[in-house]
Amino acid sequence: MLDAPEFRRWRDAGTDALAAARVQADAGFHQWSCFLAEQSAQLSVKALLHGIGVGAWGHDLVELGKAWGDALAEDTGPTLQASLQRLSRHYIPARYPDAHPSGSPGAHYGEADSAQALADAELLAAAVDRVWERLGSEQP
Repeated sequence: MLDAPEFRRWRDAGTDALAAARVQADAGFHQWSCFLAEQSAQLSVKALLHGIGVGAWGHDLVELGKAWGDALAEDTGPTLQASLQRLSRHYIPARYPDAHPSGSPGAHYGEADSAQALADAELLAAAVDRVWERLGSEQP
């Protein structure tokens, strides 16, 4: 039994985070864009997990991706796994000044970083939406 309201609640939050990530990238705050892209992916994957009734706890995108694959008995594939890995790296270093040996987080992020993070978050959101749509069409 799918929980569409719970899926939608989490998925909408993921959409909002992705929109905010784009705004930050456009403003030149690439570290915040990367963090918000990571948050968007977390919210999107958690939407799927909550929607299918699986507890989605924690903040490690790689582990959340494993939970997705395990819950649906499917391989998320190397492309999605690579996106999960890249985005997962932004959870702490993009936010904390002491996450790098020197300088602020912004000194360690650039346009290419936020472009990749946005692309990864968009890819994951689209994959989540495809899986959700497929699951809905399989319901009696």
